[in-house]
Amino acid sequence: MERKLNIASWVLVGLLLLPLIQHATGLVHVRKLRGAVTQAEVPSLTAAGWFKGTWQDSLETAMNDRFGFRNLFIRINNQVAFTFYRKALASGVVIGKDNYMYELNYIKAYNGTDFEGDSVIRQKAGQLKELQEQLESEGKHFLVTFAAGKGSFYPEYFPDRFVMEPGRTNLEAYREWFDSLDVHYIDFNQWFLEMKDTSRYELYPRTGVHWSYYGMILTIDSLVNYLEAATDRELPEFTYFDTQESRRYRSSDRDIEDGMNIIFRVNRDKLAYPRERFVDEGVDKLRGVVIADSFYWGLHNIGFSSRIFDQGEYWFYNQQVIANHLDVPVDLDTVDRAERLEQFDVVILMATAATLPKFPFGVEELIE
Repeated sequence: MERKLNIASWVLVGLLLLPLIQHATGLVHVRKLRGAVTQAEVPSLTAAGWFKGTWQDSLETAMNDRFGFRNLFIRINNQVAFTFYRKALASGVVIGKDNYMYELNYIKAYNGTDFEGDSVIRQKAGQLKELQEQLESEGKHFLVTFAAGKGSFYPEYFPDRFVMEPGRTNLEAYREWFDSLDVHYIDFNQWFLEMKDTSRYELYPRTGVHWSYYGMILTIDSLVNYLEAATDRELPEFTYFDTQESRRYRSSDRDIEDGMNIIFRVNRDKLAYPRERFVDEGVDKLRGVVIADSFYWGLHNIGFSSRIFDQGEYWFYNQQVIANHLDVPVDLDTVDRAERLEQFDVVILMATAATLPKFPFGVEELIE
């Protein structure tokens, strides 16, 4: 009996030492966590920090973020919450029926619980009309694009606690005021809804927050055709072909699932992944900027800014310039936004329903 207790004790000590050994050696490969994950910095030792006790507290926090197998333990905990309690331990994520995943703001946008009010939206729409007129007087083209939203695309999979009679929404109000004021816009959200039952391929992934890769391809094709007609200019040719279906999602199609940091893959539908081609030889490109939320990331990565436009830029929430011709992103607080905007022939705003309370991201302040 005593021998068995000794063996059990040594096994327990070994298990307790495993995280320390892993931390020191990194012997076992452990997958990194995805999404908005930060680690506390290891503090520098100072006499003041030591005697006040702040150095010890900071060191404890930093070590808690780094102990061996931490990422694995987090994934196990997240998997248990998801599998047994239908809960996502990721900020703002809601698990719907049949494992359809949402960010909460998309559900709010569909139900209208984030509605800003007609007076607020009327004022913003009027400011954008002024900006449009200003740009048109300079020979430039202005366009607002509403990206698709998962809440309006898949309301049938909402958890029961979010099922209600939808109220007036920000998107509805913007469309009405834009129609009234003749602000140029494309409603991709409505277009996707019209294609929902007829599209050959999925337009929205089950475990992602943004439109599918195939949906992005359709959006680029539509934007190129629109801009050619609106500017009366020949733009680079954009084509897509050789579409392959796969359950091996690209990261943009599983971004909610990745951010949940669970162990096992969630059930997935087949998604379409076409190959794309830009032909821009001999074309006099326009200068263009897209001021947008995260829905433009995929289009930018596919090549819309760099291949359709001449050194096109992506102003992420009107805070940061992302562009292929820049070595690093540029903080827009360090430049004159209005002056930088002057260099473009085309100005596009893009937002999805969930980010409309932040729309138009301060762009209205650029009116002279």
